[in-house]
Amino acid sequence: MKLRLSTDLVTGLLFTALGAFAIIYGSRYPLGTAARMGPGYFPFVISVSLTLIGLVLVIRSFFIDGEKLGVIGWRPLLFVLAGTLAFGIFIDRLGLLVAGILLIVAARCADRDFKLVETLVLAATLVALTGAVFIYGLSLPIKMIRF
Repeated sequence: MKLRLSTDLVTGLLFTALGAFAIIYGSRYPLGTAARMGPGYFPFVISVSLTLIGLVLVIRSFFIDGEKLGVIGWRPLLFVLAGTLAFGIFIDRLGLLVAGILLIVAARCADRDFKLVETLVLAATLVALTGAVFIYGLSLPIKMIRF
């Protein structure tokens, strides 16, 4: 049997690894029962589901020829990851305004047709709507700006 590097195989391995990591990492939280769910119950169910989907994809890749793995777009991958990382770091330190704008600008830089004015309008609109929903609508303790 010849192992072919397909998108199903790579995606399945990634899902399985991520699900297994989440199960192991989340094992320190109590599960509880279905009637009285603990803080680890829902993450455990999602992680098990992700792992099972990954295993199905891996097994499927052995029997069904899927798409061949193409070229990885490094620019979008790096910019989206960098934007997400910046958002996670700066949301508590600088607030939603700065973190959201950094995330959106970084994600838009992943596209080769980056337009600064279009991106800034998009960022301002999305951050304003996000702030309205989470801060004012849901009363979550997120600061819009922090110094």
